[in-house]
Amino acid sequence: MSEKYQKQADQEQLELATRAAWLSYIGGYTQGEVAKRLQVSPVKAHRLIQQAQQMGMVKIFIEGAAASCTAMEERLIAQFELDTCLIVPLNDVHEHSDQQGFIEVGSGAANVFHKLLENLPEAAHIGIGKGRSLTAMAERLPTMSREDLVFASVSGSFTRKFSANRLDVVHALVEKTGGEGYFMPMPYLAKDDAERQLLMSQPSVQDTLLLAKDAEAYVIGIGGLQNNHYLNSVGLISDDDLEDIRRAGAVCDLIGSFYDAHGQSVDSPLNHHALGIDAEDMAGKRVLAVVAGAGKATATLAALRSNILTDLVMDEMTAKQVIEMMQEESSR
Repeated sequence: MSEKYQKQADQEQLELATRAAWLSYIGGYTQGEVAKRLQVSPVKAHRLIQQAQQMGMVKIFIEGAAASCTAMEERLIAQFELDTCLIVPLNDVHEHSDQQGFIEVGSGAANVFHKLLENLPEAAHIGIGKGRSLTAMAERLPTMSREDLVFASVSGSFTRKFSANRLDVVHALVEKTGGEGYFMPMPYLAKDDAERQLLMSQPSVQDTLLLAKDAEAYVIGIGGLQNNHYLNSVGLISDDDLEDIRRAGAVCDLIGSFYDAHGQSVDSPLNHHALGIDAEDMAGKRVLAVVAGAGKATATLAALRSNILTDLVMDEMTAKQVIEMMQEESSR
């Protein structure tokens, strides 16, 4: 193993030990519960806790960047009834950067997604969203042989920029797994009801739509509408549409469904023009959201309040901002 990858493996082991110590000593979890939470064997959970003790982490409090992340994870899991939550520590160099956390979150999400795939039945269908966070995850997913898997886009994929189409997440996941991939050959939003009805009725669209609706699990991004919207920058949402949806109070985009800060669907014609499955089609399914990049806190909190998400991977800075927003609101 090269020095670079050995260092990365050591860092991942340290973070696991820190999380295990926090869950055991602060969270009050049993060893078996720690193992389940970290998705490791009970024997490894025991070794991780021992490692934390030997390294002097366990004092009156648990030291380490991952400890504060674990505390925030516990709060979000309890508050929003999530199945899992992973908050990834960031390097200081990412502060205030537009590229904030994509490498770290992509690596963490790849690990979570890999375990999710291992637990899915054979010939499983997975609905796939789009965006830079999911692209970062797909790039870091280890190569595996799962030709039985079917990945289906949950929304329209066509953009004005070829580079954005070429990096579609479905294509990347097919390359990593050997599975089948299906795209939605249409834009992200229709211009009106008539165009939506026309495009959604096409046989090629209907095939992918049925696969996406039949999915056992979904992996999606969260679009923030306060700053520069990524989907707007690549041509999936026009400038006028973005301005209209903001005026309606939207702060969050989940596969073309727009929500306000309370997690409620906004009253706007655009909320009926999404080309793909509806957010309601994911109800009762496993829905993993992956969040990286600056300016996503308001959108992430809105997405959590929509009660659509079951699992979340996000960066440390955004998590802190979400917690701060929750605290400010509760103190009013």
